[in-house]
Amino acid sequence: MKRTAKTLIGIACATGLVAASSNIALAGSADRFKGHMSLLADDLLEGRDTGSKGHDFASLYIASELTKLGIMPAGDAGSYYQMVPFKQATIDMKASALSVSNGSESIDFAFMDNMLMSADINETDTQITAELVFAGFGIEAPFLNYTDYEGVDLRGKVAVILSDRPHSFPSEEGSHFRRQISHALVKHGAIGAIVLSTPVSENVFPFEKRKLYVRTPRTRWVDANGSVFEGFPELKAGATLSVEAGKQLFELAGLDLQTYFDKVENGEPIEGRPLGLSATFTSKSAHTATTSPNVIGIMEGSDPVLKHEYIVLTAHSDHIGISGHSVLKDKINNGAMDNASGVSTLLEIAHEISHSAVKPKRSVIFAFVTGEEKGLLGSEYFAHYPPVPVHSMVANVNLDMPILTYRTDEMIAFGATHSSLETPVREALLKHEIKLIDDPMPEQAIFVRSDQYSLVKQGVPAVYLVPGMSNQEENAIGMPASDFLKKHYHMPSDDLNLPIDYEWAAKFVDINFEIVMSLANAKQTPSWNEDSFFATFKQAQDGKP
Repeated sequence: MKRTAKTLIGIACATGLVAASSNIALAGSADRFKGHMSLLADDLLEGRDTGSKGHDFASLYIASELTKLGIMPAGDAGSYYQMVPFKQATIDMKASALSVSNGSESIDFAFMDNMLMSADINETDTQITAELVFAGFGIEAPFLNYTDYEGVDLRGKVAVILSDRPHSFPSEEGSHFRRQISHALVKHGAIGAIVLSTPVSENVFPFEKRKLYVRTPRTRWVDANGSVFEGFPELKAGATLSVEAGKQLFELAGLDLQTYFDKVENGEPIEGRPLGLSATFTSKSAHTATTSPNVIGIMEGSDPVLKHEYIVLTAHSDHIGISGHSVLKDKINNGAMDNASGVSTLLEIAHEISHSAVKPKRSVIFAFVTGEEKGLLGSEYFAHYPPVPVHSMVANVNLDMPILTYRTDEMIAFGATHSSLETPVREALLKHEIKLIDDPMPEQAIFVRSDQYSLVKQGVPAVYLVPGMSNQEENAIGMPASDFLKKHYHMPSDDLNLPIDYEWAAKFVDINFEIVMSLANAKQTPSWNEDSFFATFKQAQDGKP
């Protein structure tokens, strides 16, 4: 086809206008993103702790933003708020103790020195004495043909378990079965558990860091019948021991704990056995009740049939509040990256969808959930009391702690390989010349530690995207994720003084927007891969064996 100079100039100008328009859009998104962050991570919100006024203020801001975008409320009684009722328990450290005896010798473990106990969510006063039985990792995983309970009698006894899992387990499936240990203990008749720190758990969540959370109230949500969800009243006692304290306990039983650590490291099987020990647990807890809102909005799909299927977008709006016992001068945990960045990303995705010339065919739910830092509680409540039938929620895109302090040419998509969601993820990343990489830290069990897991357990395919762990260039300006995790994660320094790259944040928004729109407009309903373990949750929802 013959092209005149005038035509070529026109094409060049049009191309330039598209590029300029794209740059303007990114700049606008970057500015709005910065505005969201400036409010959500401000000291005024005092760290957005679940149930606090600061979190209530954040929720009000989110609801007002959804109103401006014309996104319909989907909470209680026509509002944006889904109020989540919580029960909280705080332990009295001075009145709580653990003593272990072999009949002739005993050890009194020291609270906050080498032993930690959690508050009892069910009882205010607890005192029990019971035999101790070693039960390996305490895992029962029929899908992986594995159990730690064969030949182990735990009825009326306290299980002693390692804070680890077989290293042969796939990362995400293994993480799920570790989260199900309390269910397995109850099934096998245990009345409590002592968890032994291991070299692996020390690397993931050191005992010294666990101490920082002892004063934080243990929190669970309450169901429509007034019962504590997964409160496990059958488990009347529990404690966590440091590595050295665990070795002392095994030595009291005439055993060498290091031998078991070596077996785990070498992939050798470990067998449960009675320890010939008894333990006496004493604890006192105080109980309170509170509520905190999920903020939920819905944009109806444009297709008369597909609009009855829902793409669910989630981001947790809470953080950990004020560190009242910290020795630091700054005690406010602002949670800029965790998770003001995720909330800001979701608000900007909502903005892009609402202003898009192409409307999503499927409906989109925007869920800003509370209580993630307490154990994924707000998303669990949402998943059990959804605004639409759970079987109509066909995909979830979660946004949690994208560390936007550096640029990278890599992304991690937790959960993507388990479902058809992998395809739109790869397509969006390819468009932006970004590589999809494997989980570089499987020991962290990320897939079951954020809100998508609550929906996965209800059968909803999910993906959770975060930037890769290294800078794009060797001399790039910015703070890599590894530095953030070591120095700022769950610390007051996770604040607006971090070198946040708002242009990169806008690009992260665009990537997730493209994934969401691809899911919303796909001809085929998103689905689990048939060979994925997590497909079993969907099969259970559908009543299939």
